[in-house]
This record gives sequence, C-alpha cells and structure tokens, in this order.
Amino acid sequence: MTELKMFLNPSFWSKAILVAAVTFFAACSDDDPSYGSLDSDGDGVANGQDAFPTNPAETADSDGDGIGDNADNCVNTGNGAQTDTDGDTVGDACDSSNAPDTYGDFASAFIEGESSISYTGQVARQMLILGLVDTMTSVTEGMDRATALSAMHDWVDGPTEDLSLAFYSPKGGEPVLNAATVTDISSGKNLDGKIAGGDGDGGGETSKLIDDEFFGWEEGVTSSAIPIEVVDYMIGKLADEVSDNVSVTVSTTDGDVTVDVSKYQTDAHGRNWRQLIQKFLLGAVTLSQATNDYLQQDFQNMLDQEKGTKAYGSGEHDWDEAFGYYGAARNGNEFTDDEAAGKTPGTGFPEARDAYKNGYNDANADGSIDPRSEVFLGISQNCAKRDRKDVDGDGVGETNLSKEAFDAFVLGRHVISEATTSGSMSDAQFAIVKAQAEIAGLAMEKCVAATVIHYINDVTTDAGSFADGKFADVSNFNDYTKHWGEMKGFALGLQFSPYSPFASGQGRSDLKTILAGMGDAPVMPDGTQGGVAYTGGVDAYLANLATYRTMLETAYGFDSAVVAAW
Repeated sequence: MTELKMFLNPSFWSKAILVAAVTFFAACSDDDPSYGSLDSDGDGVANGQDAFPTNPAETADSDGDGIGDNADNCVNTGNGAQTDTDGDTVGDACDSSNAPDTYGDFASAFIEGESSISYTGQVARQMLILGLVDTMTSVTEGMDRATALSAMHDWVDGPTEDLSLAFYSPKGGEPVLNAATVTDISSGKNLDGKIAGGDGDGGGETSKLIDDEFFGWEEGVTSSAIPIEVVDYMIGKLADEVSDNVSVTVSTTDGDVTVDVSKYQTDAHGRNWRQLIQKFLLGAVTLSQATNDYLQQDFQNMLDQEKGTKAYGSGEHDWDEAFGYYGAARNGNEFTDDEAAGKTPGTGFPEARDAYKNGYNDANADGSIDPRSEVFLGISQNCAKRDRKDVDGDGVGETNLSKEAFDAFVLGRHVISEATTSGSMSDAQFAIVKAQAEIAGLAMEKCVAATVIHYINDVTTDAGSFADGKFADVSNFNDYTKHWGEMKGFALGLQFSPYSPFASGQGRSDLKTILAGMGDAPVMPDGTQGGVAYTGGVDAYLANLATYRTMLETAYGFDSAVVAAW
C-alpha cells in the first residue's frame, strides 16, 4: 500500500525525473568517452584531447600555467603573468637575453667582437665643465681681465688641443687611463654649441629651448637672452671680480672682514659665480641634452649603422649619449649610494668598500680609472647624494632615484640593441623605449630638483646664523653665498626637460615664479638684494623660499619628511 501511494504521488515523479536528468548529463561530461569524441570548438581536436575545448585558437598548455601554447610567451616554463619586460615576445621567465645589470654588455650588431657603446663626447663635456671649475677656482686677485676671460672661455668655446686634464685626479689618487688632455677622451668638443638654445652666433649646433624661451635670469642680459649669453655674462662678472684689485668686505658680528676673491669667487652682493656657472651648465648642457635631445629620437627608425662604418647603430649611439650626460659608471648598480657619491656612510649604513668608496671602480682591473666608463660624474653624483638621506634611521636611503635612472637607461638600451641586431623594432618595443626614456629623464631632473631643495634648506640654515643684520663670521658668508649660488644655478636647469612637471601650463608659470622669487642675488643680512632693499628683509625671503620648496615637493611628488631632511 505504501509503495502504491509513492508511485501515485506527483512529487515522486518530479524527483525521479530530476535525478535521471542529472545522471544523463553527468554521463555526457568531458570525462565521458562519448563526450570526449565531440569537438565543441571545431578546431579539429576532440574535447577529450583539447586543453581548451571552447577555444579554437588553443589546444594545449604544456607548462600548465593556464595560458595556451599558441599564446604563451614561455611554452615550457610556467608564467601565468606573461611578463615580457623588454617586449621581444619572449617572456622574462624563459628569455635568455633579458636586460643586463650593467651598461656594459651590448655587443655590436655590425662588427663582430666589438662593443656598440660610444659616448666619449659626453664624457669630454663633463670634463670641460670640471676644467672650467678648476680654472674658476684658480684665478687670483689682480689677474688681467682678458687673461682670466681667455682661460675660462677655453673650456667653454673650444675645442683646443692642449686642454690638460692634469687637474682631474680621482679622489683616491689612482692614475687616470689615457686622458692627459680632453682630446684624449674625444676630439673637437666644446660646451657652447651644446648649451640649450645654441651658441648664439649660428656657428654651432642649435639646441632646443622649450617654447623657444629662456627665463629666470635678468641681470646684465636682454629679455630675449639665451643661456650661452647668461653664461658669458657670469664668466665676465667673475673676471671683473678677479681684475678689479678690490677684495669683498664682509660685515660680521666681529667687525668688517676682507675676503679674497681668489678663494671664494664671490661678489659683494653674495653671488658665488663659480657655483652659479657650474650648476647652471649641468642643467643647460647635460640635463638639456639628455632629455630634450638624445632621448627624444625616433628610435624605431634608427637601426641603421652609424655613418656606415661605426660599431653601433644610430639609435644606440643617441641613447648612449644621453647616458653619458647622466654620468654614471657603467656598473652603477654595484655601487651603494655612499660609494657613488664618494661619501662616508652614515650611521647604520654598510661600510664603503675600498674599490668603490671614492665614486669610481676599476671594473676591468687594469690598474687605472677610465673616466669614460668607471666614474660617477655630474648629475649621477647628485642623484646618489640625495638618495643617501635616511630619514627613519633604518640604514636605507628614502629615495632611489639613482637606480630609477640607471635601470631605465639599461632597459631602453637593451631593447634598442636587440632591435638593431634583428633589424626591426616592434611598436611594443618602441613603447618600452619611450617609457624608459621618460623614466630616465624624469629621474635625472628629480635629482636636480631634490638638490635645489637641499640648497634651499642649506640657505635657510645659514641665514639662521645672521645677527644684527650681519653675518656671524666669514665662514657664514662663504657658506651662505656658496649655497645660494648652487640653489639658483641648479634651479635654472629645471626649465630644459620636456618630461618636467614644469614643461608647460601652470607648471611653467610656477617655475617662473620660483626663479623670479629667488632673484639674481641672495638677500643679505642687512635686508638688501643686489644692493636694493628687499621688502620684508631676510625673513620674508626665507618664507618665500619655503613656499618654493613646497611647490617643488608637490610638483615632483616628493615625501615631505624627506624634503625637510634633504
């Protein structure tokens, strides 16, 4: 009777039908031989043998990473993320030619057994700047003006075949390889033709100015002046100080003191011309040339052999030249920031190694130092100096601008080298090159901007020693005027890069405000700037500098604690 009631109950039949349906479909799953013989995606491979039965483009996954073999950039190595850093269609996990750790492993695609790296002209210009610095610090009071001008302009206007590098001795005293003169590094080089805006007389290579304008310095030049004219003016002012037979008188709390310009290169208004000129040139030559010239090239269509005879392609060479203006040693990643900067490590940092501690490394162990490949020069040194700052005391610098720049230069060069060897550069590879150019260029400028902030801090600290409208002592005068010259000189260089947050729009206006507010001279303890009373005196000037520091912090996205500590 009970069985009959169940048989006549409709719900019994509903459940029975459901169970039968589930059993039927289970029997037809892809585990069932009858289903496995089907070809759901019509790719000619039965579902039972197809790793992707609903994708006609894929049938197998050899490495089991979820990516079909036809789309997998590492067929036999699991790499679900499919990372391909250099864009050569071979995933990093199985790429035997990923980007190297150094800038030294790029073989020629044109001449077997030779390197394709070449940027000696840029090293020569780094040396020309250092040679000018040496001359500016060597001039003595009472020197004939024409003689002083000629000595300084030799380094700017060249080329001359007898510009000695005797002044250049690495900090540790090791011999320099084959570099008795600038010509030993590279012949026919000068600075004026490579200064942003050109040499002004049409006789040299004209370099670009963003929006065709230069701004930030007014004294002694016209409103349409280009950087070389400002450099010439500054050199002339230093020559004036040297030749006028008048020492600078500094008012200190201990009385008036005379200061010999042969040691300090500073005028009565507090302009340290040697610092202004050197730091301005680092922006107007090295930063400008790297970012607004060599990194701006159409690398996708520059795979031909340079001049038909060189060991490098034209794109390889332009990228190298940008790296040369950055100034790092080719094994830069092997250095700590303290070592690259040639500084004694701070508390908690690892000890500097003897082979690296002076800002260079004899990488090829030939017993001498090659400035073309083994030394940190120019902006790369400033990057390392800023990266050293440890705010939280953990023995690690808070920024890593040096590595950002260096790794971007290496990856971009690697992609260009691979493309030069293969004879073509894909759109994906070109996108990577352009991205690395921007990373490297912006990192270089961040190092300059961070250095401006560093000197704003120094100027502010120095001014804290003023008393009764006077300098505390001559040392206070020397520090304040030196740091102001460095601050202003570096700040002028922030207008030359197309990657800059100050390249256009409101950013451009902000930079003009910063440079105009810094002025063409510091505000002295008596409240004058360039001999004219400054509204609000020193306190107002320092308040303005604090505002500019915040503007720089915001523009570059710097951490406020690091900015305060720089």
